[in-house]
Amino acid sequence: MPAGLLAIGVRPATAVMMPSVLRYNRPATEAAQTSIAAALGAPDQDASEAFAAFVDKLGLPRRLIDVGVSEDRFELIGKNAMLSIFTRANPQPIREPADVVKILKLAA
Repeated sequence: MPAGLLAIGVRPATAVMMPSVLRYNRPATEAAQTSIAAALGAPDQDASEAFAAFVDKLGLPRRLIDVGVSEDRFELIGKNAMLSIFTRANPQPIREPADVVKILKLAA
């Protein structure tokens, strides 16, 4: 989870960010994502779409703005995220803050 989003709480951050993170990571995690989609009961969907549908069923927020994170914070979140070992260990490489901003924009 990009640093700066944890202030909103892990559960809402996961609900909002996971579909975008899955979409970003798909090139590096396609086989695992096939299993995720199947586990979510949607074997013919992308894992990102299946997870988003799951979030909808739970009635959880789907966009960053819904949890109080506006686009004016994306650059700072991207910079802070680069300090995390978890960002550097991402399956699809995240090489710079702009990569994090791309993911955040998917969840905007």
